[in-house]
Parts: sequence; C-alpha cells; structure tokens
Amino acid sequence: MKSEEIINSWENQRGQIGVGEDFTKTVMNQIYQYEQNKRKPLFDVQRFIEFISIHPLAKAGLITTGAVVGFIRLVFMIIVILSKGVING
Repeated sequence: MKSEEIINSWENQRGQIGVGEDFTKTVMNQIYQYEQNKRKPLFDVQRFIEFISIHPLAKAGLITTGAVVGFIRLVFMIIVILSKGVING
C-alpha cells in the first residue's frame, strides 16, 4: 500500500512540471544551430553522385575515363608480362 502512495505522489509531482510556451521553439532553434555548425566534409560523396546522376556529360566523362584507365592498365600489364618472358627466355 505504501508503494502505491509513493508512485501516486511521484506521478502528481511529475505532472506539475511546467514547460514554457516557447519550449518547442527553443529546442528547434538549438537543433537548427547544431545542424548549421556541423562541419561540412571536404568531399561529399552524396553530392558527387547526384551531380553525375543529373548530368549526362558527367556520366559520359566518367565512363570514358574508366575506359581509358582500363586500357592503359591492360597495355601496362601486357608490357610487363612480355618483358618478363623476354628476360627469362
């Protein structure tokens, strides 16, 4: 019985806590300030992906760059393989 009285008195005290009228506004302003003060990353991957998704020339440039790099790597590997065969042969 005594524990129920403690719980009821605690609930009554908790219900009497007053919150100011501008409480929500204050909290939202603090959240906004926190978001504004966050450090922006030097390179934002999400923006880069959005940029490529929107611009067709960016897509074509990225594909072309990948093809050129792949071709150069293939040529380099063929040269390395052939030069090892000549040296050991």
